[in-house]
Amino acid sequence: MRALAGMTPPIEGSCLCGAVTYVCSAAPFWSVNCHCRACQKLSGAPYVSAFSVPAESFAFAGETRPFHRPSEAGHQVTTWHCAACGTRMFAQSAAGTGHMNVFAATLADPSTFKAISNVYLSEAAPWVEPPPARFNFSKMPPRPKD
Repeated sequence: MRALAGMTPPIEGSCLCGAVTYVCSAAPFWSVNCHCRACQKLSGAPYVSAFSVPAESFAFAGETRPFHRPSEAGHQVTTWHCAACGTRMFAQSAAGTGHMNVFAATLADPSTFKAISNVYLSEAAPWVEPPPARFNFSKMPPRPKD
């Protein structure tokens, strides 16, 4: 997997209340604005920005609460939320256990994030113009191999 420019490790972040923290020891290999209905409903926002890092490079501390749901392809997706404040922190699909998806709004320095792609544009909120990105997909593109 090729790392993205701009975000250099260690990459750190936390939830709103600070009870859950994380660190990524590898640079992200993908960054995205996801416009799917699940992300919209889970966040209360028209889209969610996230980045993917190798799972072995991701560590967190603090008490989290998992939430499980099926993906469009039928794989279980687990998102972890801070047990205290409810912030959605990171997610992983059963189809992609080799990487962790981290929500960019939780970054200690969010100025380092830049999405290279928009996914699920077919479900984008009609009142929002999707941000510019190098790659745009109607649905989810094929996942990188673990």
